[in-house]
Amino acid sequence: MYNRDMEYVTKRLYDTLSVTGIVNLHFFAFDNDFTTEGERHPFYELVFVNAGKLRISSEHYSGELGKNQMIIHRASEEHSLTCAEGTEPSVIIIGFECSSSLIDCFSASPLTLGDAAIKRLAEIVKEGRNVFKPPYNTPVYDMKKKRHQPLGAEQMLRLSLESFLLLLLREYRTADGTEEKAETPALIHEVVAYVSQNYLERMTIDELAFLFKTNRATLCREFKRETGKTLIAFVNEKKVERAKEKILSSGKTFTQIAEEMNFESIHYFTRFFKKMTGETPKQFRQSNKTEEK
Repeated sequence: MYNRDMEYVTKRLYDTLSVTGIVNLHFFAFDNDFTTEGERHPFYELVFVNAGKLRISSEHYSGELGKNQMIIHRASEEHSLTCAEGTEPSVIIIGFECSSSLIDCFSASPLTLGDAAIKRLAEIVKEGRNVFKPPYNTPVYDMKKKRHQPLGAEQMLRLSLESFLLLLLREYRTADGTEEKAETPALIHEVVAYVSQNYLERMTIDELAFLFKTNRATLCREFKRETGKTLIAFVNEKKVERAKEKILSSGKTFTQIAEEMNFESIHYFTRFFKKMTGETPKQFRQSNKTEEK
């Protein structure tokens, strides 16, 4: 029954990172003999190769940047580029200020973007053209804003760049913050990242297929092909590892652990744990205490 005296509680939403300004946003088509001297500036610089190749030299990475690859130079990091011989690369360059050093992980080696990430990057470029006046294909150190912009264009530009960076961090970094060298296609990598964050929630394969704009059969087939596991097996392994941690370190009752992990009852939790490990939660706790002695 609804209680009229019940008060709703607002939860504040916090930013993981914030883009506080855009310096430039260009789509270059370089000549094959183009080169830059070493430069250093107090903002991040995203470099993405749409076609061709570049040679990058920076404090954290020196080497080739190929088609569909991206690197982000850190603020105040000295860097330069040279067009690979015989190529006329087309390149997206975005200079921006960012509040978080989390994205520093993208300066150490090239990152190959999948189709989904490239589409998000294209949206940033399109939104940038709603905000700034041309030219877009030549170096401009003071890009001028358009007087008449679509409603909310500047906010959309900021949000689209923040979203792009956050999703890259989700997709290419593990939960403990270390870089993840996954070779799975973008779709399956996104599913793995999502399930790894939400495996304690009740979710179905049909729900995941809807969220990631595919169908049940394709999702199951591609997930198994790329990870070697079914979705259900992947989720169950995550659950049992979390349960083991809680059993050994939390000191909580098995009923409390079952509730925290969203099992319907202690009996269902016990059956699940024994099926996965061969021991009941009680036996597992006791056997590990014995081993410690």
